[in-house]
Amino acid sequence: MDTIPPEILLHILSDLDKPLAQYASVCRAFQYLIEIKTFENIATTSTLPQIQRLDSVFGDERRRCLLRKLEFTISLPGKLKSSHKKPLKCLRDRAFTLAVSRLFTCLAKWNYTPEGLEKPPSFALHLRGSTSNVDYNAVNNHHKHMQFDWLERLPSVECVNKLRVESLHIFPSDMTIICEALPHMDDLRWVLANAPRRLRNLRDELRDSMATTLLQTDFSRLQAIEIWWGDHDPLNHYWTPENYLDAEGHDRLSMGVNRILKLPNLKILTLGGLFILSPDMFDLSGEDIPNSLEELYIDVSKVSPARN
Repeated sequence: MDTIPPEILLHILSDLDKPLAQYASVCRAFQYLIEIKTFENIATTSTLPQIQRLDSVFGDERRRCLLRKLEFTISLPGKLKSSHKKPLKCLRDRAFTLAVSRLFTCLAKWNYTPEGLEKPPSFALHLRGSTSNVDYNAVNNHHKHMQFDWLERLPSVECVNKLRVESLHIFPSDMTIICEALPHMDDLRWVLANAPRRLRNLRDELRDSMATTLLQTDFSRLQAIEIWWGDHDPLNHYWTPENYLDAEGHDRLSMGVNRILKLPNLKILTLGGLFILSPDMFDLSGEDIPNSLEELYIDVSKVSPARN
C-alpha cells in the first residue's frame, strides 16, 4: 500500500467525524478505504483555487482511478446594479467560458493511460450552474442560455465517459464544442430550457441551433442520449407548424433526430419535455436500419408537416 501524502491525508481527515479521523490517522488500511470513498464522488466549484486544488489532489495517477463522478458547479453573476456598464449576459458568458476552459485544461492533463489499460480511467462529469439572484422574469431575459465568449475549441479530455448538463442551460452550438472535446463519451443527458414565448426570435434560434447540433456533431460513440427540451405550441394565431419548415420543405430538427436514430452504437434515446417534430424523423429510406436501438421515448407536443 502506498503512503498517502500529508496534504491528501489532511483533506481526507477534514471530511471525517472526530472519532473516525483519529482512527484513520494511525490505521493505514482504514486510510486507504476512506481514500477510496472520499475520492469516488467529488464536488467542486469554478473558482481558481478550487480548480488548482482539484489539479493537485488528482495529480496522482492512482487517485484518478478512484474517481467515478465529478460535479463541477460554475458560479455565475446574478442581477447587477443599474450603474454597471457591462450587460449581464456578457458577464455570465465570460464567467462560463473561463470556468469551462479552466476545467478542460485541467482534465486534459489526465489523459495519460496507466499500464495495462486501453484508455484512461473514466468518470461522469456533471456541469451545473449556480446563481444567487437572477431575475428570470425580466422583460429582456435571455441571459440564462450560456454561450462561449470567443471560444471555438476546448482541449480534448479522454477521461470523461458520461456528461450530465442539467441546471446549466448551454446553447446548443456550444454544447457541440463540449461534446467534441470528449472523444470517449458514450452517455449524454442534457436539459435545456426554452426561451419565453415573448422572445420568439430566440426560441427559433435555439431550435435551429439544436437542429444543427444533432445534424453535425459527432455522436457516433454514444450509446445513450437523453435530451429534455420544452418546445411548446407558441399559442399565437399567426403561427403554424409550417413555420418550422425550411425553403426545401424540411423540418431540420426532425432531420437531426432522424440522424440520431441511425447512430451505429445508440441503444437508448430519450427526447423528453416537449418537441415539435415531423414524421420524417422516422424516415429510413435508402439507409441500413440500425439494430442497436433498444429503447425509444419521445414527447411530442405538436406535429410539423412531413415532406410527403
